[in-house]
Amino acid sequence: MWRVVAINALILAVLLIGLEATLAWLVARESPTGIRAVDRLAQKIYWANVSYVQYLPECARYDPELGYTLQPGNCTFENTGFSTELVVNSAGYRDDEASLDAPEIVVLGDSQAMGWGVGQGMTFADVIEAETGRKTLNTGVSSYGTVRELMTLDRLDRSNLKTVIVQYSDNDGYENRRYLHDGTLSAMSQETYAKLVAENEGTGGGFGHYLPAFLNELRWRFIGGEDGEDEQYDLQMADLSGPDVLIEVLANWDWGPTPPHLIVFDVNTGGRGGRFTEVLSTSPDLDLLRAKVSDLTILHTPDILEPEDYLFPDGHLSETGHQKLARAIVENQIFGQADLKFGSN
Repeated sequence: MWRVVAINALILAVLLIGLEATLAWLVARESPTGIRAVDRLAQKIYWANVSYVQYLPECARYDPELGYTLQPGNCTFENTGFSTELVVNSAGYRDDEASLDAPEIVVLGDSQAMGWGVGQGMTFADVIEAETGRKTLNTGVSSYGTVRELMTLDRLDRSNLKTVIVQYSDNDGYENRRYLHDGTLSAMSQETYAKLVAENEGTGGGFGHYLPAFLNELRWRFIGGEDGEDEQYDLQMADLSGPDVLIEVLANWDWGPTPPHLIVFDVNTGGRGGRFTEVLSTSPDLDLLRAKVSDLTILHTPDILEPEDYLFPDGHLSETGHQKLARAIVENQIFGQADLKFGSN
């Protein structure tokens, strides 16, 4: 009897190890399998084990107004599939110190603009500066919504500011709508931030982490999860990220006596969505923003980016995605033909 139990236990252990190895292989893939259900599973298991840069003590710090900023200095940020160095200036942005001195172009955004998963100097902000010769400051910080991004703008030297680039993400809707409802944005407490830092410890994937996430996914599906619920979630996100919310936030902001040229586009994890700027550009409320910022450009990223321009299964822009986005911004006659340095390839 005990022999049978031992054999069965061994077989079960081998099966579980095999399943863990299969899941690890799936998450470590650099490209999707093409099977929608399998690829979505890989994404969910990956994100269940992600380490967030904003909660790494060596990479981020508490900020009483913004919740957190990046930690000045150098650190290594890694997850399954990438390991990158972050070089952060004294203000807490992933850019050099010189860019803080009266930048002509400022990039506002979240982890997509920050360059989650891509090397130092490879973000679309870096490429724009290199190709135009105009001082460009990248203020993108992971998980910032539009309101916090604008708050960072108020901390900068804007004496030579000509252009502000706003990279929007559909999850900005939560923060933006709360700001419009409350009339202000209260940052998290230092105690809350410390708790999030503690919860982030030990994350980042690795062998032994994927099977629990898989079992949790099965449990969620068994209890009541169907594809329809994902669709409902997408609808909720679409409502929260409505163009009217972004327009109101941007229109209510004090842009000063000489408003900069404003460039707006959206980049979402894995390219989900896609109609946001299409709806934004035809919204009747857009006149409210144009009354404050007359020089406004809206880019439609689905015309620029392809599925392969996002890291798999992470969903953030790849280096190719950053390069394509920079090329579109520069070549859209936004800075004038005299500034173009891109080759024909």
